[in-house]
Amino acid sequence: MRGVSVPDLLVALGTVLTGLALLLGAFRIPFGINAVVGPRLFPLLVSVVTLLLGGWLTVGALRGERAEPGAEEDTDPEAAVNLGAPAVVLAGLLLGTLLLEPLGFVFGTALMYFSVTYAFGERRYGRMLAVSLLVALLAYVLFTRGLGLSLPAGLLKGVL
Repeated sequence: MRGVSVPDLLVALGTVLTGLALLLGAFRIPFGINAVVGPRLFPLLVSVVTLLLGGWLTVGALRGERAEPGAEEDTDPEAAVNLGAPAVVLAGLLLGTLLLEPLGFVFGTALMYFSVTYAFGERRYGRMLAVSLLVALLAYVLFTRGLGLSLPAGLLKGVL
């Protein structure tokens, strides 16, 4: 039996935490008219399934089971894990989320997109910035005008 794989355990625990966060969010949704089938039913189902999956993955990781790459992947499962790229994506996600309200949806989301392109190895910063801003602006316009959602405008308040 192999030892516990730290990356597999981190994914499993991350799935459990995601399930817990979803569950807490689902309980904050009001009941609605019908207490059985209402607006919180689907979020509750998703959170419970996510928690069960996370628990299953955690037990497997603690037993020494490892996620194996697909047959078509050219990877070495025994190679050292590089957590740099996922750390950059996570940092961009957290920073973008924290700055979403003060800077606005466009700039916060563009920061998230930028971090993903950087993590994947892109180094043409001007292009990365332009594409990130363009995609974030397009998403903002589609969500606010097309779907009628209310997103924070931040620095672009009065411009958009």
